[in-house]
Amino acid sequence: MATIRMSHPYYRRDDHAVSKYGAPILAFVITILFISFAFFGHSDGYQKERQSQIKAEAEISKMNLNDDNNHILLPIDDSNDNHDNNEEKKKKNKYSLTLPRRMHLPNFFSPQQQTTGEEQLGLGARDETNFKLTTNDLLLDDKVFDDPKNPLVGFACSFDRIPAADTRTYHVKSFTPVVTNEEATHHVTVFACNAKRMYKKFGLTTGQFYGSDQCGTWPFYGEPDSPCLEISWAYDKGAGTFTYPATFGYKVGKDTAFDMFLTQVHYLYPMNKPIKMWNDDTGAIIKLNPYRPDVVDAGVLTIMKTTMKLKPGKDETLVHYSVGQENEVYANHLKDDFIQKAEDGSLLEDSNAGVTILAVHLHAHDSAKRMKLSVESPLGDKYIVKYIDEYGGYGTDQNFFLLNNRVRVRKEDSIVVDCTFDTSKIKNDVYYGTNHNEEMCGPILMYYPKKVLGADLDQTGYFSGIHSNSVMV
Repeated sequence: MATIRMSHPYYRRDDHAVSKYGAPILAFVITILFISFAFFGHSDGYQKERQSQIKAEAEISKMNLNDDNNHILLPIDDSNDNHDNNEEKKKKNKYSLTLPRRMHLPNFFSPQQQTTGEEQLGLGARDETNFKLTTNDLLLDDKVFDDPKNPLVGFACSFDRIPAADTRTYHVKSFTPVVTNEEATHHVTVFACNAKRMYKKFGLTTGQFYGSDQCGTWPFYGEPDSPCLEISWAYDKGAGTFTYPATFGYKVGKDTAFDMFLTQVHYLYPMNKPIKMWNDDTGAIIKLNPYRPDVVDAGVLTIMKTTMKLKPGKDETLVHYSVGQENEVYANHLKDDFIQKAEDGSLLEDSNAGVTILAVHLHAHDSAKRMKLSVESPLGDKYIVKYIDEYGGYGTDQNFFLLNNRVRVRKEDSIVVDCTFDTSKIKNDVYYGTNHNEEMCGPILMYYPKKVLGADLDQTGYFSGIHSNSVMV
């Protein structure tokens, strides 16, 4: 806020009313206006952002005091670097997340009064919180579409703390996509993350970064020290809101490892059109309800075939694969969930243990014509979870579908995926990928019950029991 320099009023001590009283009155009026602007001037968005920033800084300071390993990576500042080695500078800045600079204009006409504490974070006495995490008016230029080999592919990532996550536990009740340019937005993936890990790795707890290297290659996910630990939801082109049933939810906040969300937006610009820059506000609105013990904790498992190769000129090409205990990621992610106990604490029999699939999203691109997800027992018994006979590619088939007939998956079972593609109009081999004329074949499963572990770090600095939920085969 600009500083107003106050000066002493000068007037003659005579009997003229204006000269004797006018200047002090004018100074009093100006002072009242200044106080009013200072009191009401900040917009609600600025108040919330500043409150969140102060809260995050205090929490991070507290974390550092309690952390045995104080080797914190801070944002790199090479403004005074006189070296001409651009490659070395690029290497240093690989994981330096740059926050966009924004100007917050005072809102002189806001009718709302100032609030403090959790009310400023939008919590107050309300039963639910809508947490919006988007690119926030990001200009999509060559910093987003930065890959010269794939000029139509772009990436932008945004991350932020869940409001009051250090004191409140929530259940996510719904994910709603926010899309500025539907034609050019291919998918939005929401990652569940940990703020302490994010600060330890990148030196930040809120911000944005973009480009095929920093955002597109997932430097925040998939490694033992990664801040983002699970994929919690994904939007694919044409899908809508996913809402958990009343008795289910995805647990985050206090007493969990997840106190932050990160959205990764993948842009795929239409072919044969000149690229035009636009200001983008794409991401997700995440509805959070206060935790209730009677709500069942749901988990998420993503599966993808990354090694497929489709020959061109074929009416039908089947991609068939399965995952089970032989896959280390699958086994580690579900090992605690497969073990279930009765009310008296005894282990349930194998026939009653396992997890149940609640909802499923079958993902492929526009050359797929059929998709099927099944569960198969060691004896060869197969149960169909979801089957789309006339797969429409982008559109409503990209939704998460709640299952009426839910299938149980036991430890010894396998999950089987079948994708049938039509490459009759394609002239080259088709591989797994995110570009035009590339394909995918994989489901995202929501299941229950999920054993949610606490957020405390173990002695090695990592979360014990937290494993990646992305199975790549």
